[in-house]
Amino acid sequence: MSLPVAAETIDADTLCRRFEDAALPPRDLRALHKRLTALAEAAPDERAAKLDDVARWVRVGRARSDEPAPIARLRTLLDVLGAAPVFREALSAALASALDGKDAVALFESGLPNDRGLWKETADRLARRLLPTLRDERDLGTLVDRFFPTARDADWLAQIPPELAARAAALLPASAATPLARAALDALALVAARTTALGLSPEIRARSPEVALAASPFFLLPRLCDALSMGIGSAASCREQAAACRDAVDAVLRHLEEFGVSVDVVYRIEVIGENLDRIGDLLALVSGERSPSAVTAVLARLVRARATTSVRDLVRKNLHLMARKVIERAGETGEHYITATRREWFGMLASAAGGGFLTCGTAALKFLATAGALPLFVEGALASANYATSFLLIQLFGFTLASKQPSMTAAALAHALHGSRDEPNLDELVTLIARICRSQLIAAIGNVCTVVPTAIAFHYLYLRWRGHPFLDEQAAAHALDSLHPWRSGTIWFAAFTGFCLWLSSLGAGWLENWATYRRLFDAIAQKKPKRLTGWFARYMRSHISGFGGSVSLGILLGMMPVVGKFLGVPLEVRHITLSTGALAIAACTFGRAAPSHGLWPAIGGIGCILALNFAVSFLLALGVAMRARGVEHAGFRLLRAIAARLVRSPGEFFFPPRGDRSTVRS
Repeated sequence: MSLPVAAETIDADTLCRRFEDAALPPRDLRALHKRLTALAEAAPDERAAKLDDVARWVRVGRARSDEPAPIARLRTLLDVLGAAPVFREALSAALASALDGKDAVALFESGLPNDRGLWKETADRLARRLLPTLRDERDLGTLVDRFFPTARDADWLAQIPPELAARAAALLPASAATPLARAALDALALVAARTTALGLSPEIRARSPEVALAASPFFLLPRLCDALSMGIGSAASCREQAAACRDAVDAVLRHLEEFGVSVDVVYRIEVIGENLDRIGDLLALVSGERSPSAVTAVLARLVRARATTSVRDLVRKNLHLMARKVIERAGETGEHYITATRREWFGMLASAAGGGFLTCGTAALKFLATAGALPLFVEGALASANYATSFLLIQLFGFTLASKQPSMTAAALAHALHGSRDEPNLDELVTLIARICRSQLIAAIGNVCTVVPTAIAFHYLYLRWRGHPFLDEQAAAHALDSLHPWRSGTIWFAAFTGFCLWLSSLGAGWLENWATYRRLFDAIAQKKPKRLTGWFARYMRSHISGFGGSVSLGILLGMMPVVGKFLGVPLEVRHITLSTGALAIAACTFGRAAPSHGLWPAIGGIGCILALNFAVSFLLALGVAMRARGVEHAGFRLLRAIAARLVRSPGEFFFPPRGDRSTVRS
């Protein structure tokens, strides 16, 4: 692009003429000339600010080039320095002055989470974001932050071509190489020591393959890194031991299904993984075969690590695995709600009929709990106990409540999506969705079609016993008005109830994971008499997820209206089966005059509740489960496949076809 000139200086016009073919307009070339001239003329104590101006010129601005603009501007800068030795000498001197006395160990450690736990790391990040922090001018990281302040800078640094990286590295003073290498070795020893402490912690050792302590890769890693620091080891042996540590972490991940998972365990795994990545970067800096392109790659990762220290990023990374394990356990429960054969379909109908029968009693007790002028907490506690007991009885008797199905079956669907990330078998997945739809539909029909006649029978039995309807006309009118689709908050409350149904599925998965993590079932089985405790442990292992979902749903449905009253916020619940039972009981009070008291709008409200309860809980569960399993990409293709099946075979979504024999399993 240009030829070096003998003159020590070059004016702005000459610079623009010599680089008229550059990817930059003359205005930017003149701005570069102004900054380089100021750097060359600056006093020693002003060089840092002038150096920042040159770095900002590289980062900020456009270029007519196929490569990223900062790379094109860096290329032009290096060409200009080649054409003007005085500018090159000034820049090299400024870099030498900026690097002199800087501590690089903190830079090489930066961006790594601390080993004190997720909550303390979260508090540290919040404090750094909200409170002013004192800059340590001796820290080399401060200089890096000034030159490359955002994560976008890491993107273009990682794309610098090798030849350009070599030209940029030639600007660094030779005197800086030895201190940087020494700092990298020190940081390597420190990071390895922290990795050892995490890898040999009781929580990780309990989930690791059984090996002697002296043979553990976490035990050997810091010793090899120390040997390398003292000049008697090799980078290759350190790399091999770091790879062995990573294999041990993979083994821990495989054992999470058996031992359960906690936030603390996930955090330790994440920190170990990031530490091992940093060890690999530091080994690339201290090994004999290091190249300028390897150095820029490490610099890019350091810049990204320093720039991405948000609380959201920390929580997302550490709760991802936790969410996945909870979703998986909910998905295993959801498989029981999916019918394949006609026999299973009719069995679901009978099971849902039992659930509707019990729910009628729940609806009646709900009126009693809310009729008295009880303190808010007592009212909420009674309502929660009523709901939770009803849901537990439904589970113990083997009945089905349709509203609990969507969030569970959505997790099972996402579980089926996983494992076929590249080319999922859409035909099998659509078959699974058709089974979910017809199972959900028949369960809802079984619940609703049973709770209505049960409520009518309850009304006449109560009328014969007490001589008056269970609800007086005022209470019955209020019950019907509360179900009006738009004059009340039915639509909003039904959607909110769908959210509560989804939360209860998370509670179900969380409780099972908690019991597994605490080895609760194994501890129960060890007690005497072992025949009884062994049976109880097996029973609890199979049903604890359902218990957790039932109790959490009962508490949510019972306490949310109380919380709303306390806060002065309209916060009620509209549960499809309970609302249908309440509608039937209220309509019986008016008898044939019920249509004139808002029966038909209330029935329309029941339809809205049915749709929103199921849709909100299913979509929330499916979205979270797909994100937790990393299969968001399959959504659009799956929708197209579902539409095609609906056109070709719509009846399959309502009734099992002949020959449907086996249930799809992931």
